[in-house]
Amino acid sequence: MKPTAFLLSLALCLPALAQDTLKPGEVQLKLPGGGSYIGTVKDGVPDGKGYFRDLDGMQYEGEVRMGVREGIAEGLFPNGDRYKGQWKNGKPDGRGAMTFMLGGAYDGNWRAGVPDGRGIMTFAGNGRRADVTFVNGMRVGAAPRVQPQPGEKTSFAILSSANRTGSLMKDKEVTSSVPLNVGYEGLTPAQKQVIRDAYPALDDGDEPPYPLNGPQELFLGLLKLTSRYQLNGDVTIYVLVGADGKALSAATGGIDDPEAKRMAGIGAALLKYKPARCGGQPCQMMVPFKVNLATIVR
Repeated sequence: MKPTAFLLSLALCLPALAQDTLKPGEVQLKLPGGGSYIGTVKDGVPDGKGYFRDLDGMQYEGEVRMGVREGIAEGLFPNGDRYKGQWKNGKPDGRGAMTFMLGGAYDGNWRAGVPDGRGIMTFAGNGRRADVTFVNGMRVGAAPRVQPQPGEKTSFAILSSANRTGSLMKDKEVTSSVPLNVGYEGLTPAQKQVIRDAYPALDDGDEPPYPLNGPQELFLGLLKLTSRYQLNGDVTIYVLVGADGKALSAATGGIDDPEAKRMAGIGAALLKYKPARCGGQPCQMMVPFKVNLATIVR
């Protein structure tokens, strides 16, 4: 299996880091908050080595000290990012390597869950490797983050109208911090920054892939699916976009109904895309769609 395809399945299916079978000396516990633990315990508390799985899909396998995820371990985050190395107080801390779902990786020093210190960055798309230094999660020498201009609009929304049958109308709403009917070239510098922020390992000067006309067509399609399949909550779709701008694959999470899941993935794959650009050339990269199909009352 190609690494990118593996990461796609990793993020959306979140296969367990550990088996659900007990070894000698291990127990299985239901944790406060709804998570679970398989591993060794001391005085009824997870201690030694074990495997945690949280309700949000977060997984952790490795050392644990009196209930605290601390020591050497591997973690699989709900967004598909995968970290292996040292942990402290439940967060990457010390030396470790993170492989990012949207491409690229960082192998170096961490503190309180963010890169801090020196390490090696492998950039998404172009695969370029470079010695980098972080201070509290910010890369030293990176291009400064672009802020919105005074008065620039930072909130946009589209609504479904399928249920408008009375004076109190329950609609589905999709909100965004960028306009949904505009392609990447039509975004302001600050709005482009919002899109770039999703890519932890995007090289300066490179561009992520993006729908040619914005994601509104896809989101309207998802809103239509809500009335038929009663969709509600978070939906995530990852599309691998080739250097020619065509979708190579799509994977959907957050939808249980198989037919609705298939239709959502097809809708994302049929969009036309601007390909990513690496070093000024088109390159292959993934684009994420993360939608909360919230119910509102008008």
